Amino acid sequence: MVYPESMRSIICCFVVLVAGLSAQGIIYHIDQPVPISLAHGEYLAGLRLWGEGGIIARFGVGLFDRLTMGMSYSVNRFIGSDNPELSRPRPELLVRFAVLKEAGYAPDLALGFESQGYDYYSKGGDRFTVKEKGVFLAIGKTIEASRTYCELGVNWWQGFNGFVVVNQLFPGNVELVAEYDPGLNDLPGNGKFRGGWLNAGMVWTFQDRVRVGFALRDILGNKERTRLNRVFYVSLQESF
Repeated sequence: MVYPESMRSIICCFVVLVAGLSAQGIIYHIDQPVPISLAHGEYLAGLRLWGEGGIIARFGVGLFDRLTMGMSYSVNRFIGSDNPELSRPRPELLVRFAVLKEAGYAPDLALGFESQGYDYYSKGGDRFTVKEKGVFLAIGKTIEASRTYCELGVNWWQGFNGFVVVNQLFPGNVELVAEYDPGLNDLPGNGKFRGGWLNAGMVWTFQDRVRVGFALRDILGNKERTRLNRVFYVSLQESF
């Protein structure tokens, strides 16, 4: 995929806009949520470019130290000459409560809900290509010796599903991320397993402020239209 000049301009403008702000952590890997909450008074703003000039915009705020609420919205063909393809007429909801915070032997543990799916939205089926997370419970722990963050989660949206993530931190705040979602709640009518959603990407957090990443999604070709879909995303977390 080659992004048009207009999309590259938006990327540059957004990076410049957030470059002077500070962040303390992350709450998303690629598609999968990190089992933490924003702190009280902290907010998240993110932008993700995908597919045929598509955009996902996301905003969240920490109402308390353990409770995050926010919203998101996606539009396909937002960039380019084709007519934009809107998803649902309402914004999507995200709610997250941090049950435990990683300290000593205790892991991160979070309970949440998200109605934002990924990739193309089907009005007839009222669903995204990659189904919404729905209600989820996720647990994560850092292996200090190797600076590896491992996460396991289960979720419910029109059926049970799960996900697993490995995030490897390298010097210079560079991360390699691999995540897998088997898509058990989205099998075809014959029940044949298609391999699920495998994503991998590289992320860089610079000045402890801005998180910029590039990912290759649906590596296994779970859906022909999304196979080897490339996405660029940038986000920030800051306090009021």
